Amino acid sequence: MIVLVTDSTAYLTAAEAASLGVMVLPMTYSVDANAPINERYVDDNGDFERLIRENPTTLRTSQVPCARFQQAFEELTRSGHQVLCLTMSSRLSGTFANALTAARELPGAPIRVVDSLTTAAGLYLLVREARSLLFRGATIDEAADRLLQMRKQAYTYFSVDDMEPLRRSGRLGGIKQSVSTILNLRPMLKCEDGSILSYAVVRGQNEQRRALVKAVPENVGQSVVVEHLMADERALKLANALREQGKAVEMRKVGPVLGIHLGIGCLGVSWIGDKPNL
Repeated sequence: MIVLVTDSTAYLTAAEAASLGVMVLPMTYSVDANAPINERYVDDNGDFERLIRENPTTLRTSQVPCARFQQAFEELTRSGHQVLCLTMSSRLSGTFANALTAARELPGAPIRVVDSLTTAAGLYLLVREARSLLFRGATIDEAADRLLQMRKQAYTYFSVDDMEPLRRSGRLGGIKQSVSTILNLRPMLKCEDGSILSYAVVRGQNEQRRALVKAVPENVGQSVVVEHLMADERALKLANALREQGKAVEMRKVGPVLGIHLGIGCLGVSWIGDKPNL
């Protein structure tokens, strides 16, 4: 049996993880020097939103450690399973490197580690595709190789209400430091080749929504995921605007680790399929 493994930034619910047969390994976050908290299933993370509101500059996150991957891989392979592991982008976290190192500590073991070059809804969509490939009888190598191709068609476009969390995170990629959210300006961002890049600046929430709707291609092929953190009303408006175009839309929430880096009010769309309308 081939077991799927991913990190918690795929933001699966407990029911989804069980249905897809996915082992989810936790990222962690902490306030100041307090003990780290495991990021859990997206429907089981407690009152982390309050922590983000009350501690905007003292929250820290940590990747899944190599030892945790090694423990999981050893347990699974010892039980006779093969392991297909998908992680968040290697350009945003050291999680992929840790998973790869753990796999190399078990030479000859049937383990494939795939760098998704994305995270959150993009990673969720690739995990879902991985399960579909395995269900249709793909071998571990066939599935891994197909996912390496599919990640090129996984698109995420988003915006934030405040650039400071991203600046503090050091994950701005090629974004100019002058990009700001003052004067009601909203930076339009994308995850491209695993990095976060800026592609436009708009004014106000209505223009933000229109820019995100415009990015999604007409023939997207599969469902579009609208994802957000504490932006329920805007997320619903975005989802409805996409549905008016005849697109199937799924709504999801961002969890603690990415929420710390993106901030309250982040809003985005993800899909696998055609290129964006830009």
